[in-house]
Amino acid sequence: MRTPMPPGTNENLPSSEPGFTLIELLVVIAIIAILAAMLLPALATAKDKATRTTCINNQKQMAIAMRMYGDDFRDYMAFPNWGAPNGAGWLYTPSGGGPPIIDVPPLKDDILTAYKTGLWYQYMPNPKAYLCPVDIKSRTYTTLTQNGGRLNKLSSYVMNGAVAGYPNPVAYRACKTTQVWSQLCYVLWEPDENYRAPGDPGAFEFNDGANFPSTSSGEGIGRLHSRKGGAIVALAGHVQFISREQFRADADTPSGRGPGPGGRTFLWWSPFSNDGH
Repeated sequence: MRTPMPPGTNENLPSSEPGFTLIELLVVIAIIAILAAMLLPALATAKDKATRTTCINNQKQMAIAMRMYGDDFRDYMAFPNWGAPNGAGWLYTPSGGGPPIIDVPPLKDDILTAYKTGLWYQYMPNPKAYLCPVDIKSRTYTTLTQNGGRLNKLSSYVMNGAVAGYPNPVAYRACKTTQVWSQLCYVLWEPDENYRAPGDPGAFEFNDGANFPSTSSGEGIGRLHSRKGGAIVALAGHVQFISREQFRADADTPSGRGPGPGGRTFLWWSPFSNDGH
């Protein structure tokens, strides 16, 4: 029920209640803008941390898959998909002389089929676990393979070709984990497409499922989550951070001058050669 106005009161008179002035509104808007500016960097940092955690978790799953495969196959490691020999590798089975091309039909509509041909799929059946959430936004990934994009878009991570001797010229084969001189040797990492310069070596880093740690060819540790370096998987099954300088120092150690037998290093550790190269 509406309360009646006192006799003689004009209902059309303006309210005596105070309101916001234009200056006060502008001050409030300015304060909100300042708070937003302070909050956005924190949100960006939280997002970066989340993507970095996702990437590390992917590599931890790969470490588990690597160990489980070895347990099931008499300690042998999966072939690193070096080149395009006949037979399956850790990531895929070659198709048409190279990696399965997943950005055109028929695999574009059935990507899982390509992953199922890999030796690790039974231990790691989630396709998203093979891809870094930051890497898949890169130009070489989003560009069609036929237009200069990557040949291998199944994984953001590559295996050290040392597993097969880069490869062994006698036969495309993989070694046993017990043949490797140290459990601290590096097996998988996310490469740096911009090691030499922006876009250099670019898509070549993903021409297949394996790389060799030659800085002269542009190989480096990916820096998508830190300008200082990135995560790398060791044979023991753990994931650790390695700086760009650490990766380069190991990779550039002269042949036969490393800490391991025959001068092997943690990157150059092939059991199929005298010095790991």
